[in-house]
This record gives sequence, structure tokens and C-alpha cells, in this order.
Amino acid sequence: MSSMPGEISNSCVARKRAHLRMRYSGAMSTLLCLRACLVLPLVLMALGACSTQTELRMAAQQEQFAREAASQGDWERAMRSYAAAADNAELGHGDFAWQARLHHQAGRAASGACRSDAAEFHFRQAIALAKKSGQSSALSDKALESLQAGKPCTVLR
Repeated sequence: MSSMPGEISNSCVARKRAHLRMRYSGAMSTLLCLRACLVLPLVLMALGACSTQTELRMAAQQEQFAREAASQGDWERAMRSYAAAADNAELGHGDFAWQARLHHQAGRAASGACRSDAAEFHFRQAIALAKKSGQSSALSDKALESLQAGKPCTVLR
């Protein structure tokens, strides 16, 4: 076997150096992985908290837009804004009672816009969320019954 000039093949020193290189590189990859495993969840939690607050602020803002649209009789825009507010409240982990109220209002606006399919969806969502929150779903129940009875396009209570 030929070896490089100045190097003794299969020497104890060469084997020891190779062993140290392997052990060092293994330790470094473990440390990098360990650091990534510890830091990444903290970064993700911080980003999650920021996005949660952003979603809740957006939901409140969209609820205000929906109220303004409803006060002007623009039921289509009110329905879209209330639905978007409900979606953002859900993404931001807003309380179930608020989500139920937003869906109820979206159902009322959908009813005013003669969108019975959307109204039924939002009233059903409001009922389910009201039950989760422990609140009464009587208004949404009544509105859903009126809708299913075939009442003309009106803003249901």
C-alpha cells in the first residue's frame, strides 16, 4: 500500500485524529439540532401570539365595517364583513360567544340580502357556537325557524 509522503499508514495518530474529527462533527450537528429544537418553538409561539392579536383586531374592525354597512342598508356588504369578522375571530381564538354573535349578525345580513343559503349557514354556526359558550341560542333558533318557514327576505331577529 502506498501512502502520502511523510504519513505513516494505519498509524495510531492518524486513527485518533479521524476519530476526533468524527466525534466533533457529530457533537456539532447534535448541538445545532438541539438549538433549533429549542429556539424554533419559541419563535413560532411569539409569531403565533402576534398573529392572534392581529386577527382579533381585524375581526373587531370588520365588525365595525359590517355595522356601518347594515346601518346603510347594504346587506350584502354587511354579510361579507360579518362573515370575515367571524372567520378572523375564529383564527384569533376569540371567545365562542363573540363568534356566535358575529355569525348571528352575518345570518341576519344574509337574510336581508335574500341569501337564504348563507343565512341558514350562519344561523347554524351561531347556534353551535352559542352552545359551546354556554349562551342561549334562542335568537338564532328563532331566526332559523323563520327562515325555514319561508318568510320573505327581511332582516330576521
